[in-house]
Amino acid sequence: MPITPIDWIVPAGIMMCGLAFIGIRFLGFSTARWGYSLCFLAGGYALMLLEAEWTSPFKQIAEDNFILISVILACRALNERLDIKSSLSFDIGMIVVCTTMIVVALTLLKSVRWETIFVQACCAFTLWIRTIRFSRIAATKADRLLAWTFLVFAVLLTFQCLIYIAGPQAGQQIGAWRSSVLGNLVQYTGLIGSIVLAFAVMIATSLDAIETYRRTADTDPLTNLLNRRGLDSLLASRRGRQLLGPSTAVILADIDHFKTINDRFGHTFGDLVITRFGALLQARAGEQGCVIRLGGEEFGVLLPDIPLDEAIGAAEVMRRQFAAERWTQSGADGAFTASFGVTLTMDGEPIEGAFERADQFLYAAKRAGRNCTVGGQYSVADGEENGLVFAHPARHAGPAISA
Repeated sequence: MPITPIDWIVPAGIMMCGLAFIGIRFLGFSTARWGYSLCFLAGGYALMLLEAEWTSPFKQIAEDNFILISVILACRALNERLDIKSSLSFDIGMIVVCTTMIVVALTLLKSVRWETIFVQACCAFTLWIRTIRFSRIAATKADRLLAWTFLVFAVLLTFQCLIYIAGPQAGQQIGAWRSSVLGNLVQYTGLIGSIVLAFAVMIATSLDAIETYRRTADTDPLTNLLNRRGLDSLLASRRGRQLLGPSTAVILADIDHFKTINDRFGHTFGDLVITRFGALLQARAGEQGCVIRLGGEEFGVLLPDIPLDEAIGAAEVMRRQFAAERWTQSGADGAFTASFGVTLTMDGEPIEGAFERADQFLYAAKRAGRNCTVGGQYSVADGEENGLVFAHPARHAGPAISA
């Protein structure tokens, strides 16, 4: 059966999508592996159109392996998003198994139908193995979209294998399979599948770009902690609403005499001090807590579900650890210190109220001589110390309550 220009629509369309993805990688998008996958798929479908009986079974082996390799590359691109290691031995093993099954189908069974079943089964098996693990840990919208897309492909290929098993055998003349119902189903499944994959990848790439922009806007570039805008975004999120409970600790920390540090040792060293201080706070806050760089040398820490005395104790640990840091390798002698203000959110209170109280207690720590922690539940008048908890450097046994 002669090949018409319409027959080339499938491989040409897939190839154009693949080349487009390879091209836009130069714009900074990680789409090259997706493009290689589509190009291999296009190559496989192009080989299907060639009616050269003398090349059998080599042509069929080549075209089927092109299709399988395209699936392998797509799965590798998928797993690469979450740094999931793809086994090269598994990929090579699938190619060897697929090739062996194709040879059996064409030489022993003399059946194009079973050849199709075998290659579709290998593609479906690869999709199931590689996608299930990815789908279990996919967290972002983009990753979940791709996971569902690949799972649908796996289900579709599995279903097609069952259809082919029950379907009729195509004739033996050249081009008979391509013009059969099952042959058309394979070709247009590839075309539609590649279009769906292309749209899924484009949407996922767009979502990635939006997420990258949001993360950049919400993150302090020096410390990789949230900034003030990031704090607002966090508090508006589901996790942020969990942080707004009545027993969430708000800790404000400020590096003492930071201007002097900058003037004496330079801004590069000052950046190092800020970075290490932020890392120390993050390590103590843990996964449940949240650390924000509010600006300059001032940081905020949110600790959910914690009593006031434990929050003060946590701030004391942070203060002591920072004071114990040594900077001799950076050319600075001595130690640097920080002051802390601690309070708890109250039921129904805007978070701004807790930050204002913590800021008030932070300045009380500054007035008390710096390098100490001051905590309390309620605001006090300037100079008033009743109800405040002062934790001083010399009192390592625990915080002292001033009367």
